[in-house]
Amino acid sequence: MRTFILRLSLVPLLFTDPALALDEPGQDLPYLGRYPGSVIDGYKTAHYDEITVPLGPLGKNGLTRSETVEGQVTYIRYNVPEDRSPLEFIRNYQQALRHAGFHILWQCANLDCRTNNDAPVNTLLWRGAPTNYQGNVENFLFENGRMLTAEHHATDGVRTLIFINDNTLFGHSQIASVYSVQTRPMQGGVVSSDAGRLTSAGMADALAQRGRFTMHLPFDFNQATLRADAQPTIRALFQLMQQHSSLRVRLDGHTDPVGTANYNQKLSLNRALAVKSALTAQGIEGRRIEVTGYGASRPVASNSTDDGRAKNRRVEVVELAPATTPYSGPQACHRPKP
Repeated sequence: MRTFILRLSLVPLLFTDPALALDEPGQDLPYLGRYPGSVIDGYKTAHYDEITVPLGPLGKNGLTRSETVEGQVTYIRYNVPEDRSPLEFIRNYQQALRHAGFHILWQCANLDCRTNNDAPVNTLLWRGAPTNYQGNVENFLFENGRMLTAEHHATDGVRTLIFINDNTLFGHSQIASVYSVQTRPMQGGVVSSDAGRLTSAGMADALAQRGRFTMHLPFDFNQATLRADAQPTIRALFQLMQQHSSLRVRLDGHTDPVGTANYNQKLSLNRALAVKSALTAQGIEGRRIEVTGYGASRPVASNSTDDGRAKNRRVEVVELAPATTPYSGPQACHRPKP
């Protein structure tokens, strides 16, 4: 599962005045620039949160159509040059987004962004957004303004939604709010508990009973680098192999199906290799460890839910046949003979 970096050819939108950027509270999206002359005066990002993305105008009871999306969220508020109309501003973003493979889900102009004059003026999209309006709400009252929502699906399964609200407030300053959400998995495993943690004794027992056991190791999204919170499990496996010097294992890497089959096979192999590297770095001989990557071809749970996909992202430790190398370790690591 590759980290998603969307590359846009934004010749007119990538201009940023370095002198202004030094005093700004944030930065442009890494995959979408700014309209020339715009200045950031509000910024907030969260690694993982939820946001309501408008897909229709604002009505009496809130947005008539919307979607709540979880992922990495960023909010940017720009002050736009007063000599540029909302139409010109939004048309430039439309061109840039379409060039990058986005498609427009919804757009509106002026009072068509509300169903009627009785509709409320503001609505909450993201609690974290430091908007200009009380309660972190987004303003839908237009004398002259435009909105659009666009979507992109990457080949690795990451979905990106962009919502832009360009609003001229009461004939004065022109404010553009840009919301971005990318549907990447939450970083799990950061709150740990000793309950259920694999120990070297538990690993030995699993090998004796079943000839294998499963490790759900924490890796960063789309990465094959072991995080620090994976070390207790790696240390337990090292202790097992250190105590039983004839034990040979195969490390089978597995992923969920998000992304292409070829990419997931490589990712699963690289994650298994990362475990092997961690063990050999501590002194375990490399010849005692084989590695295989199966990608998403051998699921153990349904891939229709987040929990099921999490169970399928794993590294299995399989005891190799004793006949390959005579095994002299304690009985605890021998499977019972049939």
